[in-house]
Amino acid sequence: MSHGYDEFESKIGQFIYTMVMYERLKEYILEKLKGKDRVTLRIGLGADKSGNQVFMDIIISSVRPQSFLQTGEVKASEGKNLVMVLNNEHLIGDNRQLAMEMEKLIMESLKWWHGYFGERDKLKLGEWISKSVNVYDAQVSETVLEVPVNKIILTKHFMPRIPDEKLSKIVELADILPPIRVKTAESGYFELISGAYILHVLVNHLGREKVKAVVVDDTYEPLDVDESIERLINLL
Repeated sequence: MSHGYDEFESKIGQFIYTMVMYERLKEYILEKLKGKDRVTLRIGLGADKSGNQVFMDIIISSVRPQSFLQTGEVKASEGKNLVMVLNNEHLIGDNRQLAMEMEKLIMESLKWWHGYFGERDKLKLGEWISKSVNVYDAQVSETVLEVPVNKIILTKHFMPRIPDEKLSKIVELADILPPIRVKTAESGYFELISGAYILHVLVNHLGREKVKAVVVDDTYEPLDVDESIERLINLL
């Protein structure tokens, strides 16, 4: 046995033991975090020179992806996405905690109703999954979707011809362009209302297969997105 082998073996043993304990501790903490947004650990460090007890508080947070929009944002995917806006003017509290509690309550309710209806469950309540849940201290007036391009119908609009100098500027602004405006058609597709410039650039010049769109209804007062983009270009 070469010199130093015992020390090497000891270090390896300590490393393996530490990793095993870490994994067990991680599983324990994750279990404690279920249904909560944070767990606080207090570790006593003893007394200082004045006799005061010193503690170290560690806060372990469960951070969920948050939408910074004031609208419900639903990622496009196969199947159906249900968007429903609920309002409670008398409720106060931490928005993240409220969202988590409402999400848990709704999902448990869907499972219960699925069990109640059994084979009569035409809505397949047991198969719905939660994609995004947020509580806002703001009025939600629009719904932003990420719509597949092949689901957009051009009935009243055509793809405009944009002068090259304007086109290059719009391409540069691609990541901050506003959503196009669409309304739902009876076929389940989306009819373009405003934003032909944006759609043209994103699809024909940047090859996007999905675009952000605001879904409006028949009471929508037209907002000419293309006109706004043109004014911005002129300013630039």
